[in-house]
Amino acid sequence: MIRSKRVVLAIIATGSPLVMAHHSLSGQFDTTKSFQITGVVSRVDWVNPHTQVYVDVKQANGSLVTYKLESLPVAMMRKSGLSKSDLVGEGRPVVIDAYPARGDTPHLGYLLHIKLPDGREIQFTKGPGTEQP
Repeated sequence: MIRSKRVVLAIIATGSPLVMAHHSLSGQFDTTKSFQITGVVSRVDWVNPHTQVYVDVKQANGSLVTYKLESLPVAMMRKSGLSKSDLVGEGRPVVIDAYPARGDTPHLGYLLHIKLPDGREIQFTKGPGTEQP
């Protein structure tokens, strides 16, 4: 009996970081609000569990601010019709709608919609106030 408890505790101890590492969308991002930015994609981390898109946005004073936008897993990005090469290159602007991060984390968001330089628009998640897919 004691040995089986140790095994269960060992499984819980080693598995718990995996469970805790994943978060709910509304736990990290405010799904009741959104913001829009226009900028140039400077980097894409095409990785799981969430791709990350970095967008440089020029401020009124001429300085650049980089937004980090979390998104769907790679397979779901591809299924939406998007590839990493669609995002990076030539410095042409993209327009992005995103949920803002909760708390005091500026320039962090969750990608809802993107308009690419070629005119394509891809909706990843429904906007604020709507039921999530």
